[in-house]
Amino acid sequence: MWTRDLLKTNAKQALKGRYWRSFWICLVLSFVGLGTVGGNSGAGAREAVNNATGNTTHVDDVINSIPDSMMTMVIIGVIIGSIIAICWTLFILYPLEVGRCRYFMESRQSLTPPSTVVSVFRYPYGNPIVVQLLTDLKIALGYFLLIVPGIYWTYCYMLVPYLLAENPYMTATRAMELSKEMMYGEKWKFFVLQLSFFGWLLLCALTLGIGGFFLEPYMQATYAEFYAAMRSKALAQGFATTDELGGFVRHDAT
Repeated sequence: MWTRDLLKTNAKQALKGRYWRSFWICLVLSFVGLGTVGGNSGAGAREAVNNATGNTTHVDDVINSIPDSMMTMVIIGVIIGSIIAICWTLFILYPLEVGRCRYFMESRQSLTPPSTVVSVFRYPYGNPIVVQLLTDLKIALGYFLLIVPGIYWTYCYMLVPYLLAENPYMTATRAMELSKEMMYGEKWKFFVLQLSFFGWLLLCALTLGIGGFFLEPYMQATYAEFYAAMRSKALAQGFATTDELGGFVRHDAT
């Protein structure tokens, strides 16, 4: 049975002697668009998808203020920008999100090389992209329809990137099914775990967000501990086997 204090204590222990390496990794990832401070775990890529698909707020006002002669250029620019944003999310942010999960899970056991973050760019590079895309499309559909299903599915499927980090060959159907089983009875507890960082996030806001860069490794390490607890639960209750979830690589501490 996990508790917030236990997860955070384990996270601090996992970061001993590894904090600064984790800090620089999170800092670089935040610059390419994959940060979670101010959002929830694994939300960076989803936010990019939402931004890429466009925000319709005040669209009419913006369009009316543009001269007709510039409208074609604006439309072309928006289309090109959207295509670039979608491609960046699919082919860069999705793999990096899985790689970040893999790094922090491996870092629980030993000093992990930074190259772990980009290890997903090797075969099967395409499968994690497809699985995350299908997952996020389902979540987006839930938000579009009634909002509440979107929130529910967000928490049901939030372990999908971790599952792909452990088994990049997992299908979308299986990843969503297993994540939902692992999160059964845990969604509210995880929400409270997220809220437990609220005080730190307020302090980060007082530093104009700079403090968030220092908080990010601690949050990611805590979420990795949460996945470790859910993984143990899945194996103990027979949701999965060690053939499907084979664990994470151990590295020499040199």
